[in-house]
Amino acid sequence: MPYAGQQGSEFKREFAARRGRQVWISVLFMVPVVVVAIAKRNHPGPLVAMMGFPIRAWLIGFFALLLAAIALSFRNWRCPACGGPLSRTLNHPYCPRCGAQLQ
Repeated sequence: MPYAGQQGSEFKREFAARRGRQVWISVLFMVPVVVVAIAKRNHPGPLVAMMGFPIRAWLIGFFALLLAAIALSFRNWRCPACGGPLSRTLNHPYCPRCGAQLQ
């Protein structure tokens, strides 16, 4: 279904906002991963504890963060016109389900 005029520009604006949120979700997920990787690199040895916390606490925190990032992504990364899920890429010119122009 082709959308035009005010409605089409609103979909483009909403898609840009959703894409920005999706980038932030990805960045915020990667920051702890990089911090733990750097900490592990600077403190070689057995995975008993890092920065005073047992490795089990790090793993639980990582999986909780992973589940939160996945849930936020599924909720956020949808077409603003039809509400259908979008694929993994960030540069969608149009929705593959309804055909709405997104950029």
